[in-house]
Amino acid sequence: MNTPDTQPGWWNVENKPQEGNSYISLLFKEDGTTESVYQKLATPLQAGACYLIQIQLAQACQDSLSDLFPYDLNHPGDLIIRGSTSYGCNNGQILAAFEQISNCEWKTYYAIFQADSSINYIHVEFEKGTSVFQNGSVLIDEFILEDIHPFPDETVELDYESNVTLTSKVEGTDYYWHQNDSLIASDTNSITVALNYNSIVTLSYFADDGCLVNEKFILYVKPKVPNIITPINNDGINDVFYIFGLLEESTLYVLNRWGNVVFTENDYQNNWSPHDLTAGVYFYRLDLKDSGRIFQGMFYIQ
Repeated sequence: MNTPDTQPGWWNVENKPQEGNSYISLLFKEDGTTESVYQKLATPLQAGACYLIQIQLAQACQDSLSDLFPYDLNHPGDLIIRGSTSYGCNNGQILAAFEQISNCEWKTYYAIFQADSSINYIHVEFEKGTSVFQNGSVLIDEFILEDIHPFPDETVELDYESNVTLTSKVEGTDYYWHQNDSLIASDTNSITVALNYNSIVTLSYFADDGCLVNEKFILYVKPKVPNIITPINNDGINDVFYIFGLLEESTLYVLNRWGNVVFTENDYQNNWSPHDLTAGVYFYRLDLKDSGRIFQGMFYIQ
């Protein structure tokens, strides 16, 4: 019953851990109580170096929390992460501030900071902030603190000619967006890109405290495979097994209900019209060479 509460289990909190078997929860209450935890680092953070914080956060949203008289705990608040040379509550450099955490499911939060001085302790504090409520709670899991490096590649796969909005993971300045090495935008942390072809979008910028940040988005067009073709009626309409958004060299396999291959072609050119097959259900497998993706499913011939 001492802070922090190790979850799940206490106060009817039953969110499944995002990582491992457990996580912690912190509270603020109307009597002015706030909860915090701290950790002494095995190796101090170096003054002037840039670091990345990645943490999983959620609000404890269970309605049952409101039954814990006299508290009403299922409300948002601010999570503050500080770094200091020596131990002490509410002191040291603010490394990250995540305001009014209200998502009920786990969400990844990011922060980048440059250490003002050598940091030996990390403090994680929860407080009311701008909340209109007098009581609140937060769930904390998978806290990662490491040297800054390019974020892991983010892969996006959407239908041909659809649009995707890409946004920087943290706030900053001097944004530069490149698509396949060509500059496509600057001075904005968010852009919209049309998926007319497979591409790589990179973003470089400075975080608010001067740390250089690099992100990479790999954009893949998802081929649109037909679910029905009608070559048997000889009306000249919808006769070809045409795959929209087929932008890579591919191998197409078509099988009948008994698993026999009735058609295969390397570097498929959207030109197969199966006039010689009987009507019915068939299955396909499409292997894309460049990206290594595989799509499979069923379709009808009529």
